[in-house]
Amino acid sequence: MNELSKSESVEFMLKQFKPERYAYLGVSVSSFLLLLICIILFLAKENVTQQNLGYVAGMVGSGGAITYTTSQLLRMWRDCLNLLMDVHEKEGIDEHS
Repeated sequence: MNELSKSESVEFMLKQFKPERYAYLGVSVSSFLLLLICIILFLAKENVTQQNLGYVAGMVGSGGAITYTTSQLLRMWRDCLNLLMDVHEKEGIDEHS
C-alpha cells in the first residue's frame, strides 16, 4: 500500500465518521458543562441533603460520559494512525519488523 492510498483511506475514514465524532464531542462538552454545574451547586450548599446527593450522582454520571466519549474519540484517531503506520491491530507491531 503506497503513501497516497493510505492518506486517502484515512481521509475516507474521517469523512465517514464525521457525524459520530461530532456526536461524541457534543456529548463530551455537554457532560463537562453538567459536571461544572453540579460541582458549583454542590459547593454552594452548606448542608448535605438528598438533593445534594443528586448533585454527586450528576457528577459521577457526567464524568463517566466524558470518559467513554473521549475513549471512543481516541480509538478513532488510533485506528487512523495505525492505518498510516501499518501497525497490526491485534499485535501492535510494525509489519516490517
